[in-house]
Amino acid sequence: MEFTVKEIITLTIKRIVWIVIGLFVGMFISFIYSKFILSPSYTASVQLYVLADDIESTVNLNELNYAQKVVTTYINFLNTNVFYERIQEDTKLDYSLGQLKNMTSVKNINNTEIFQISVTCHSADDSYILAESMERIAPQLIKSIKPSAKISLVDPVKAPKGPSGPNVLKRTAIGGMFGLVFSFVIIFLVEILDVNIKSKEDLIENYQIPVLGEIPNINRTKKASISKKGTKTDDDNNENLKFIFTESFKSLRANLRFTLIKEGCKKIIVSSPLPSDGKSTTSINLGITISKTGSKVLIIDCDLRKGKIHSFFNIKYKPGLSDALSGMVKFEDVIRQTPYQGLDIITLGSICPNPTELLSSNQMENLLNIVEKEYDYIIFDTPPVNVLSDSLGLVKHSDGLLMVVREGITSHPNLASALDKFKLAQGNILGFILNNASINQKKISNYYSYYGGLDD
Repeated sequence: MEFTVKEIITLTIKRIVWIVIGLFVGMFISFIYSKFILSPSYTASVQLYVLADDIESTVNLNELNYAQKVVTTYINFLNTNVFYERIQEDTKLDYSLGQLKNMTSVKNINNTEIFQISVTCHSADDSYILAESMERIAPQLIKSIKPSAKISLVDPVKAPKGPSGPNVLKRTAIGGMFGLVFSFVIIFLVEILDVNIKSKEDLIENYQIPVLGEIPNINRTKKASISKKGTKTDDDNNENLKFIFTESFKSLRANLRFTLIKEGCKKIIVSSPLPSDGKSTTSINLGITISKTGSKVLIIDCDLRKGKIHSFFNIKYKPGLSDALSGMVKFEDVIRQTPYQGLDIITLGSICPNPTELLSSNQMENLLNIVEKEYDYIIFDTPPVNVLSDSLGLVKHSDGLLMVVREGITSHPNLASALDKFKLAQGNILGFILNNASINQKKISNYYSYYGGLDD
């Protein structure tokens, strides 16, 4: 998966809290480890000087350049096992050759004729003893290999007065950087492995199907509004939230008009891949919004197992659709009025054993032939297609399908499976309705202020 610069910036801003947490956690852990867990280390050093008047100096090199080259050679002499074996014998300390090499640093000082031997360990006494031993043995070893070598002592070894490490500040900064990098890695790894729908753009990019409506999470929007308490009254906040929610359905209504252009009654299936995507709530609010334009709307609860339309209007669920299709009551007896002018509903009715057969029966076709003469829109609220196939039998009676998905909840595999089922049934997929959509609260508040919360 490749990320564009815009996507990286957007994801960083979206997860900035976790990034900052990662930074401070890394700094905190590194600080605690450096300050309280790591043992202090002590360093003792000695500096030696290479004399340049060696009789082997060539006429092609001046004394300074020659001495600098000799320093490098002498440093290599001191990085041998022979040198550290002599240190072991001299000090009688319990350190292996490997430990001594790791504890010792021999380096040239600023490309001069001076080189420095430093010993760092957890004991101040040991570091001094080892460095003092190296101060004596280093010139002896070099002269034993190269008798003409001339070494002078520049800065004799001194006992460490305090610990030389660990560098708490440096380690804390490094820990913060590791925490920062780790948080970025985790965030992008989670993003790559996350198969849930992330945004409107995510839907369009993956399915090339339009998003007709974005319905915000009213609870999340409300929390964002409450966080700004003191700048608005509660009544203002409630009006703002109402405006946001209402306008999202007005936008859906307008897009639906442009998408579904036909004469006579328009029959629309509202479905979703799985439960809890907000399908029934969407059906009801869409019906209410359309009815406010003067159109007559009928919502039919086609979820004959767990329909919820009746509960929104505080109406008994029977008699309803299943009773009418079974011939137990007349069609006109199951149509219920609602408090909204122009909006009627048909509830699910008595629980039946064969809902799929009823929805695809001739009785269902006869019912639609009767009611479509009285209504401008018929909305079928159907069960989740990946759970039950009941809605597929309604495809032949409908003009199009609205697929309700939930941002951050509905997964791409589930959505793809649902779309495949409707395509196989030759359903006309009009577009998506994105529930729980992330909406810029500040931007919409500005719109509300500008337009004054005007209604139709």
